[in-house]
Amino acid sequence: MRSLTAAAVAAALAAAAGSARAAPCGRPDLVDMVPGDGATGVPVNATLAAHYQASADYLGEDVVLVAPGSVEEVLPATFDATEGRLAVTPPAPLVPGGSYIIRWPALRGLSTAMPGTGGQSRFTVGTAADAQSPVFGGATGVAWDLERRVGDCSDDIEERMVFDVSLTPASDDGGRGGLTLLLFQTVGPHADGRSIPVLSRALPAAGAAARVALATPDAVGEVCFAALVRDTTGKVSASGSEEACVVTTAPPFFNGCSVGAGGARAHAVVALALALAVARARRRRALGGAELDVFPDRDVDEQDEFFSGSEVGFAHRR
Repeated sequence: MRSLTAAAVAAALAAAAGSARAAPCGRPDLVDMVPGDGATGVPVNATLAAHYQASADYLGEDVVLVAPGSVEEVLPATFDATEGRLAVTPPAPLVPGGSYIIRWPALRGLSTAMPGTGGQSRFTVGTAADAQSPVFGGATGVAWDLERRVGDCSDDIEERMVFDVSLTPASDDGGRGGLTLLLFQTVGPHADGRSIPVLSRALPAAGAAARVALATPDAVGEVCFAALVRDTTGKVSASGSEEACVVTTAPPFFNGCSVGAGGARAHAVVALALALAVARARRRRALGGAELDVFPDRDVDEQDEFFSGSEVGFAHRR
């Protein structure tokens, strides 16, 4: 059982940042903001952040904070390419009860000169500082599926595994709206005992799963995830020892069959129907296209109705 402490999280993110970074394709758009638009009770000592698509690159674009009284200030920003996170820490505590606007810039992409989209959020500050670590139980379960789509870098069809990771409720003295979800792959074909950061986003709505897509070679066999949340002052939850695991299958899949809700009997009926359909097709070819009476006591129309009325459904077995 791997345990992700605050130090382990920092080490994992640093190791990922030190690895060679491929140039992702796609628009370098802003994804979300922490705190989000309309947030209230933001801690007076909060660091403000925005997440961008993996293709984004920061070249010193201005991040502007508008304080009460419409006073604008350009704040120095830091960009974490591993997380796609642009962050600023106001030089002085935020004004308790004050209403602020922060403007996040449009960034350019690693593989394109065209800028993506930026954004802005309005938020209201609370009356206290964030002093406690967030409370969060971590990941509780995983569901998976195979996705085929046109790639961002070409017109080729790409395969990837999509995982929906279920999460326990989370809370923080600085407010739930200031929490960032950090998701790590702890077991997988290329994990080799490491915790690999795979997602950094604003915490999903209560009850919603976190979705992450991995390249198929990185996600076949046993795959496990651990989840933490981080507050606006950088403190993380003590949930790194909780893993959620699933065993995936490499494509192409065997498509299991079902007929309504008949269980084993339904599978037997479908198998018989398919076998008879194959035999019928072969016999028709042998007879030069003549109809085959599989059931001599039924006319051809009745036989066709049997084969077409099986109500066979196909689904990936997971």
